[in-house]
Amino acid sequence: MKSHSFAAVLAIVAALSFTSCNKDEVKFYSFEISLDESGFAAGVPSPDAYKVTFTNTNTGEVIEYEITGKTVPVKDLMGGVYDVVASATASIYNFLGTAKSVVIESSSSLNTLKIVATKSSSIIFKEIFYSCSRTPSNATYLRDNFFEIYNNGSEPVYVDGLCMSTTSNYSGALINFADENGNLVLSEGTVHTNLKSDDYVALNNIIWQIPGNGKTYLLNPGESFIIASSAVNHTEANANTLDLSSAEFETVCDNYIAKGQVDNENVPNLILINPANANITNQWMPSTLNAGLVLFAPSTPLEEAPIVANYNNPEKPSGNYLAILRSDVLDGVNWKKNAAATDLYLPENLDAGAMYVSGTFVNESIYRKSSGMNEAGDAILVDTNNSASDFEVSKKPEIRRGGSKMASWSK
Repeated sequence: MKSHSFAAVLAIVAALSFTSCNKDEVKFYSFEISLDESGFAAGVPSPDAYKVTFTNTNTGEVIEYEITGKTVPVKDLMGGVYDVVASATASIYNFLGTAKSVVIESSSSLNTLKIVATKSSSIIFKEIFYSCSRTPSNATYLRDNFFEIYNNGSEPVYVDGLCMSTTSNYSGALINFADENGNLVLSEGTVHTNLKSDDYVALNNIIWQIPGNGKTYLLNPGESFIIASSAVNHTEANANTLDLSSAEFETVCDNYIAKGQVDNENVPNLILINPANANITNQWMPSTLNAGLVLFAPSTPLEEAPIVANYNNPEKPSGNYLAILRSDVLDGVNWKKNAAATDLYLPENLDAGAMYVSGTFVNESIYRKSSGMNEAGDAILVDTNNSASDFEVSKKPEIRRGGSKMASWSK
């Protein structure tokens, strides 16, 4: 089934009006796209249906198809440049196929889209507040960020040792971690490795790790926990924001405390891991403009992970970035400055889209959509590895939105 919104129709009409006075110069194309599942491992099921979206990179308008089978019948698509995404879920798997900046100029412009299947994690980001806020006197307020993590599965999971970090720019314009053979290059001595760049993702300087002995923090289905930049009641300093004193963790370390950050002694601090660059600021917060945030479970000790260079300029590789296996990533979320921004901070197989809020210091968060409730009465959150489809924007950040339960260890 194909659905066109009324807004999309108006946008097409407007595009026709402004592009040319001669309607014959605007061309439309019909063709079929085959969804290629040939790379699926043994035992991976084929989904019953796919959602396929065409996003016009000039207008931002989206045309959506919902199809059963493996063929997408595209009808009367206006010529232009499009980002194409096919997504589905089945069993414990997410299915994703992407094609960026496809120029539709003939009926053979795009006829095949390769689909990749990855296991879906039950531990995912539920709500992220990164934009910060303003006080009643319109001063900027930077300390009220939070990250809510939810058990979207049916089994309890120990979250000890899980890590959170932001990633480097993966838009491809300025950053490249692969040499001419597609391998990572170590930052120290420009050593070429046999590690395939496509198997890794490069992190920025700071990683936060949940403490515990492996059986300390058990997160039951339908429960969530909050990581706050500062776990205090922020409404005492800024009436326009929220109380984070009930957070389960905070991103505070001794260096930050020495520089004046408040430490809530009743809330455990995450462990700061900073192997690539020792610079410390007064507090940690991701960019309010664009970032890729990942939650991952390291399969090997982080001190053994490669520290790699940006190989965009082979004559002078630069930077220090810790590289982790993409297969260790449980969840990843892209956000960008606005609808027109093209910089993406996660590879497409970790997140095929990106969210954005209306600006900086606007007191807006992004939260994951719900597809209903399970038999236990817990929300089933949407996770297709496409943040543009999975998340919505809230004008009022809220912890444990929709009644998700507090983590059992914090009750």
